[in-house]
Amino acid sequence: MKANNNSKDTFWIAYADLMAGLFFVFVLLIGGIIVKYVLTQSDLKEKEASFLSTLSMLKGEQQKNSELEELNKIFNERLNELDIEAKDLRQKEGVYIFEIGELEKVVTALKDKNKDLNQTLYELYGQNAKKDKDLEDLKSDYNKSLKNSELKITYLMEQISSKDASLARIMADLNITRNRIQNLAGVGVRVISDIKQSLGSSVSIDEKSGALTLLSSVLFDKGSSTLKDEAKPELKATLEKYFGVLLNSDEIRNNLDTIVIEGHTDTDGSYLFNLKLSQDRAYAVMEFINEWNKDERLKSYLTASGRSFTMPVLNSDGSENMDKSRRIEIKFTLSNRQTIEEIGKLLDYNKTAF
Repeated sequence: MKANNNSKDTFWIAYADLMAGLFFVFVLLIGGIIVKYVLTQSDLKEKEASFLSTLSMLKGEQQKNSELEELNKIFNERLNELDIEAKDLRQKEGVYIFEIGELEKVVTALKDKNKDLNQTLYELYGQNAKKDKDLEDLKSDYNKSLKNSELKITYLMEQISSKDASLARIMADLNITRNRIQNLAGVGVRVISDIKQSLGSSVSIDEKSGALTLLSSVLFDKGSSTLKDEAKPELKATLEKYFGVLLNSDEIRNNLDTIVIEGHTDTDGSYLFNLKLSQDRAYAVMEFINEWNKDERLKSYLTASGRSFTMPVLNSDGSENMDKSRRIEIKFTLSNRQTIEEIGKLLDYNKTAF
């Protein structure tokens, strides 16, 4: 019994020692875990601090990199601008080099001129006496030249005065000639007016030329150049009045050149046939005038010609008026010979005067 109790006590002691050992191991294990946890937490804090520090550094580096990129962009833009400015400067440098070369040439030339000038001044200072003499000679020559110029000016003024007088005479002659021409035109107007007043409206008088128109149908049979007897009295009366206006006025007669009797036909037939017919009719009228005219002055002015159908009378629509184309025209021309001679004399005088 006593031995059993001892065994039980030994068991419990061993059990207690085992549990104590296990508890000690557990305590050690817990302590180790706590120590490791503490150490691990400290290491983690250090690493966290290091990580935060590294992260802060990275952020700073990133910001720096962004700033560097912006600065790099600005730098590149400025570099491009500097390249452009450098090109402009190189171009300007070329121009400046050329200009400097030209300026150097100018400077060299100026130096040479300065050297020549100094040499000239030296020679001038060394030749004052000769220079003074030359100056006096120059003054003398100038005075002679001035005197000769004054004489030439006086001569030219006299020539101008003479030309002015000649011009005045020419202008006076021109005025006389112009008045002569105007008077000649006025004579023509007066002749036409006097003829119309003398003949009235019984015959056709051209307003511009004063030509008297007589229809061939009244004076001749168709295709004939024999003057009708019944037309002669009226024809004579008309022509006496017409010639009387031209010959009985001294002013008109002095300016009269010719009195023309023209025969005209229509376009029926050939040109040569109508030319002979128109000439024969004009000559028939002239022969009739010579039968009764006693004024010798008229013969010196009178002439006759035929024009065939070269001057037909046209209607308003451009067609030929056959009846009016067959006609005898009595027309006069005023002489402008005197006026032409005066103009010729004036031109000759102009050549000699100038």
